[in-house]
Amino acid sequence: MATAVSRWEPATGIALRDAMNQLFEDSFVQPFGRVHSGSSANYLPLDIYETDEAYVVKGFLPGVSAENVEITTQQNTVTIHAQQPAEQDQTESFHYHLRERPTGPWTRSFELPAAIDSNNIDAQLQNGVLVLTLPKAPEARPHKVNIRSN
Repeated sequence: MATAVSRWEPATGIALRDAMNQLFEDSFVQPFGRVHSGSSANYLPLDIYETDEAYVVKGFLPGVSAENVEITTQQNTVTIHAQQPAEQDQTESFHYHLRERPTGPWTRSFELPAAIDSNNIDAQLQNGVLVLTLPKAPEARPHKVNIRSN
């Protein structure tokens, strides 16, 4: 979504309310679970941090079981795909008044700044939190250079 940037001119007489409405319309901040990348997949929120040895990724997958999660890597790009099956209603004797819990696919791809050792990735899913430990490839880890003296 491209947004044109235009200079604000006080003489145009734009009302404060109109300016605020435009600000919210153009904002990239959207409610949790409502952000889409053009597909019908649910948004998968992530935290990613780096240590000297690895990248650690934490993702929020409430109600998703480990057998419904697929993680793939290609060079330094990681893709997480999960499937949350819809609950099967056992009876027709009730109807929902509110149904906000997402079902269906969750997908997220991201690129890391350095190569990873894809043969030694550790993935754990506990209490709805996916934790990936992605070791850096040996060539991407910091190395201390020893200096010789005569």
